[in-house]
Amino acid sequence: MKLYIIIPIIVIGLSSYFVLALGVFPEKYLEQKQLEPSPYFEAILSDTQIQVGESFLIQIDSENVGDYGDIYIISAAFPELDNLDGIVKITNYDLSHTPLMINVGDEIGASYTGGVETVFAKYPSIEAMNRPVPSNSKFNMDLLITPQKTGPFVIYVKNIAIPHVSEQSHFPRDGILDHQNEYVKKYTVEVIS
Repeated sequence: MKLYIIIPIIVIGLSSYFVLALGVFPEKYLEQKQLEPSPYFEAILSDTQIQVGESFLIQIDSENVGDYGDIYIISAAFPELDNLDGIVKITNYDLSHTPLMINVGDEIGASYTGGVETVFAKYPSIEAMNRPVPSNSKFNMDLLITPQKTGPFVIYVKNIAIPHVSEQSHFPRDGILDHQNEYVKKYTVEVIS
């Protein structure tokens, strides 16, 4: 074939490709309804008052009550602690990834941005993750906690699903904001002497 025939065919082919890739397909993709996972949890404390040196259990039972999702996170944070050593122990979890221990000073995601915005942890936490997340899938994480001092022992619990497309993609949906600028439910056990 002659060059004066091949070049126009290549130019027309490339032009068609770029028009479709940059103009038509993105518009069609954006018209599609996005799946919206929706986490929900209930946390149960074994005790609301204990003596210093005794232990209590928090059982976090969670479910994706929305659409299929990519990632599902259960998080428990401890704003009264500097570290988890000898105080918090994971006794049970059924999520697909080993729970991650987050230490004070670790860089972590913030504001439900999936890591686009970050902050440095002001207190320790545990994040357990599952992927993928079918609709109606259930997960749990149980923690055995042995406080070392008297006073209120506070735990922040939250659920986040990714893709995070609306306020339905996290639970709770209002209330207390943690150091990640994300909503948490607060649980307190009074530790007495």
